Amino acid sequence: MHKSLLPSLLLIFRFFLAFSQNSWPDSSKHQGLNLVSEAENIAVFNSPKAEVDQHTLGLLENAKDYFDQIFQMNFSVSILFVSNSEWNDYAYFPPPGMPQAWAGNIFLGSEKSIVAIQAEQQLQNLPAEQLKKLQSHFGDPLDMDLFYRNNVAVHELGHLYHFYEASKPQRRWLQELFATYAARNFLIKSHPKMAKATAAYAEVGSEAHFPFIKHTSLEKFEELYLPGLGAQNYEWFQFQLFKKAVRLQEKFGEKGLIDLREFLIQTDLTKIEKMDDGQLQNQLEEQLGTEMTELLLSWE
Repeated sequence: MHKSLLPSLLLIFRFFLAFSQNSWPDSSKHQGLNLVSEAENIAVFNSPKAEVDQHTLGLLENAKDYFDQIFQMNFSVSILFVSNSEWNDYAYFPPPGMPQAWAGNIFLGSEKSIVAIQAEQQLQNLPAEQLKKLQSHFGDPLDMDLFYRNNVAVHELGHLYHFYEASKPQRRWLQELFATYAARNFLIKSHPKMAKATAAYAEVGSEAHFPFIKHTSLEKFEELYLPGLGAQNYEWFQFQLFKKAVRLQEKFGEKGLIDLREFLIQTDLTKIEKMDDGQLQNQLEEQLGTEMTELLLSWE
């Protein structure tokens, strides 16, 4: 699945943390864009050929209200809509239309992303039963923007709530899990239909990917993150982390999410030295409790 995406998708998973955070939001990325609106700590920009996607914008506004409330924060965010043809002129990295976030900016495509288009083509080759399951959530023909635009956009917004204070986690998989957990918690609360759709895609996508992937351990995820994994293997890991986020949300809800964020901030590598696995487990148990730690560290 998505084999044709590997060369282009790989670029999106470069070490984006190499970008310096000179300001928040990073206003250097606003050059050449049009300011559409500015209110409630959300500024909206578009490129000359792009239009604002009001549906995704509304989703992110709702998500920011929710995250601000539970994390007791209210920092500024810029949402930047860019057309596919202009993507490489403004966004951090390709492929065109794929949501990405850093230093207070969230880039979104004004059109369907290249990833969503190619995913729709690849998913047509699924077994009939799996395809029918996805069609019940994403329509017939499939419209994967529901996942690759809206769900990923909320995931990227979630990242900003720890990037704002800490961007070098003890483990990168914990960072990714936090953003997925954040998106899951929001969708369960406010958009249950989308929550069901994303869960269905994670289940089907994980099974479809598995015969083709090479790496399955969290150790390899850390060692090869991100370019070394390849896009398909990286997405498989994200599906596994999604399943873990589902269990975390069901058992620990908002409190677990808040506690995990605090753990990421307090143990950031800019503040303390890197912990080995034993030290990490002990620190997780001390801050999050034994039950949550066991769920976090369990890996099939």
